[in-house]
Amino acid sequence: MHTFAPKSIASHWRLIAGLLPWLLAGCASAGYQMPDLSLDSLFSSDQAAARDQPVANIGITHCDQLTTHEDDWDRVKGISPVEGEDIDIASAIAACEKALAEHPGHRRLQAELARAYAEAFRYDEAFRLSGQAAEAGSLYALIQQGHAYRYGRGTPKDIDKAVNAYQRAAKAGHVGAMNYLGSTLYQRDGWGDRSKAKSWYRKSADAGDATGMANFAQLLLIDGKQEEAFPWFQRAAQQGNAFALQQIGTYYAVGGEPAIKAPYTALSYFEKAVKKGRPSASVKAAKLFIQEAGDTNSHLNESERQAKVLYWVKYGMPTLSTRQ
Repeated sequence: MHTFAPKSIASHWRLIAGLLPWLLAGCASAGYQMPDLSLDSLFSSDQAAARDQPVANIGITHCDQLTTHEDDWDRVKGISPVEGEDIDIASAIAACEKALAEHPGHRRLQAELARAYAEAFRYDEAFRLSGQAAEAGSLYALIQQGHAYRYGRGTPKDIDKAVNAYQRAAKAGHVGAMNYLGSTLYQRDGWGDRSKAKSWYRKSADAGDATGMANFAQLLLIDGKQEEAFPWFQRAAQQGNAFALQQIGTYYAVGGEPAIKAPYTALSYFEKAVKKGRPSASVKAAKLFIQEAGDTNSHLNESERQAKVLYWVKYGMPTLSTRQ
């Protein structure tokens, strides 16, 4: 059997590279539309194919019920996502190991077991499994890989590799990955260059994602574009985004363009933000009631005002996790 020596292979590639521009020009003059052969386009097409690749239908497993994540596009319809603090770790690991043993190589189960392992701080096993699921086309597993590289869990910390993993999922259209990518780029590039982070946040926002809208608006705010940020915060708040609700409340608490000062409107937004899981908004609410001490138009007497302050301060105290 004839084999090519490495030197021969290199010379062949040089020949192809030299002829490629002439080939493309000839096709164009003949009226043929050549496909985009850039690495980015090939990469994106590859990811799109992986995303559209059907996952074997194995029905709902106990593993799904215990560990499914909102970022997982493979998750079974009808199963509500499980928050990290609500996972019964021991039961989840047992159920997912059992399910994966029954359905070897199933990428959804691999990603779910990887999540359970990560919750149990078994990062090496989580990284290995999410890698296998990512190779099989799981976008959620790519996000898991991004987290692992970003925080050094199961693998050495490497921000550039985290960016690459998130970007692969983001290019396939995953809005959650766009937000992770934006925050990681902001972390990597720092205060001096927010353009790349802002670009990905904007893509997520344009796709209708409330988190993307709030993130994009916050960078606009940092850039001093207060009026431009306000409608993005409003749109995110309408979808129930807690951070956006708090920010809109702050607009009304402080006053100025584009919102007039309206303390009780601000309070309504702070209350909604707290109920959506942002306790820090209660501190802002408490401050508004403290300010009422000098407000002659206040409808509250002194004892009512103090009770409101204590209520909001208590509401905002962090709850300690019982997980050991």
